[in-house]
Amino acid sequence: MQAQGGAVNDAIVKGELYVWNRFADLLETLRCGGAVGPSVGAEIAFTDQAMLGAMASVEAGASFPHFVPPLWLVPYAEEARVFSTHEGVYRTLAYGNVRKESSPELTRHFDREPRDLRAELGLGIAHAYVAVKTMEVADFGAGFVGYDLSDDDAKLDPTVRRLPADQFGRGVSNILFGWIELGKNMIRVGREEGDASGFTKGFGLGLWRTGVREVVGVFELVTFPFGWSAVVEPEYVLQTSYITQWRLNRPEFKSQY
Repeated sequence: MQAQGGAVNDAIVKGELYVWNRFADLLETLRCGGAVGPSVGAEIAFTDQAMLGAMASVEAGASFPHFVPPLWLVPYAEEARVFSTHEGVYRTLAYGNVRKESSPELTRHFDREPRDLRAELGLGIAHAYVAVKTMEVADFGAGFVGYDLSDDDAKLDPTVRRLPADQFGRGVSNILFGWIELGKNMIRVGREEGDASGFTKGFGLGLWRTGVREVVGVFELVTFPFGWSAVVEPEYVLQTSYITQWRLNRPEFKSQY
């Protein structure tokens, strides 16, 4: 019976990983960037075999996954690079399959790959960049029929110990009782720092922790078959003893489960 339950749980995890992998693959199809500093010029590229443009700038900037910052948590959860920063003088001229730069060390000024479709525009004090990662587009499409072209899908590891019942219980508890953080923090801060702080600082802190517990509760409930360790500690809003200070942990989202 226990083996059968484990097989069912593994099947649910595989199903959730399939959905997660398609979502993560979709987000990887776009890479964007921005920089601040005097800049002028433009460049467009249909892979590194068809480029046209010129750019000159003195700037500091970074490339990042896409234009939806909350979803940058996906590469963060997978422990992948989120930002790639740069700073300095940047001049380039591109035509056809030739691209010349004044600073060879800044070749990775923004993330570029040979098969990208790219566009850049520098005007005044801002420089914007966007690239469609065609190889990731192919990986996204192939993933629906079971092919992982980039070899980056999360996979089930049967040797990993999971505690789905614990995660399910935490999720339900945080959803139902997370609101207790509001009063609990007002009382605690009031006792430690005075009534005025309790009604102001304690209220703000309690509101924040309530929101975090509610969101994490939904997250843990939806993903409970993974059986992760607690994202919020202490695990429950009402505990007779605190083993640790209140804190947020990174979800145990790695390439193997």
